[in-house]
Amino acid sequence: MARTNALLQIGYLVMALRARGLQVGPMGGFDAAGLDADLFAESGWTSLLVLNIGREVAPGGTHPRAPRLDATDAVTVL
Repeated sequence: MARTNALLQIGYLVMALRARGLQVGPMGGFDAAGLDADLFAESGWTSLLVLNIGREVAPGGTHPRAPRLDATDAVTVL
């Protein structure tokens, strides 16, 4: 239950940061054990998610988003 509540709070944090005009990039699938060992070794805390937070760059300052895969390329039905 605590994990579910923490994930809900992260959602509220992401919405609040975006409402303030910041860009937020939540990332899962990272090496949580390695991150916890580096940052939270003595605290007993563990990580659930990594957030990239920052300001939007000037127009033309980033690469355009790559196209998404078509469903026929990404989905396999057995």
